[in-house]
Amino acid sequence: MQTLAIPSTQYRESFLTGAAEFLAEGRLDSTYAVCLGYTIDSLAERLPQFIEDLKSLADVERSGAQYSDRVLWLIAEDQYIGQASIRPDLSTSYLLTYGGHIGYSIRPSQRRQGHGKTILALTLSASRQMGLKRVLVTCDSDNIGSRKIIEHNGGRFESAMSMNSRTFRAEGRKPTRRIDKLRYWIDL
Repeated sequence: MQTLAIPSTQYRESFLTGAAEFLAEGRLDSTYAVCLGYTIDSLAERLPQFIEDLKSLADVERSGAQYSDRVLWLIAEDQYIGQASIRPDLSTSYLLTYGGHIGYSIRPSQRRQGHGKTILALTLSASRQMGLKRVLVTCDSDNIGSRKIIEHNGGRFESAMSMNSRTFRAEGRKPTRRIDKLRYWIDL
């Protein structure tokens, strides 16, 4: 059974293994480590503090972040599989244009096993419980798997937005070629 859980040191080893997998593909910030000031080494050394920092993202006053971001981990058989984030208010131009209400990532070794469909379905349910009625979910135009996951979960395509160098920087990435951000709306 797969569930969304509040980040916890209970999942230490599988989370650190997943973080190393993300690092190997150049996407450690899929775990929020980079934006919170952690490296792969400091994650291992300071995991309890990292988890507190993740939890604090849901409270703008506590975190000092520009927007509220509730981070949840997908857990299966007591193992970290990936994570989702729910941003209830599209309070920045980046979120409104590119980021959307929901983000999710599956660690590389767990992809293509149906976890993406599950994490989005569970995140939509959690969003509904938070009182959201309609959510914006986005993905890169070259991410066919994510596009199928969003459409499977009821996503209706709205538009494609060109990503510029500033957008890539906001996502902790370097532009390598032209990629659009595909925007989908899902009614809850």
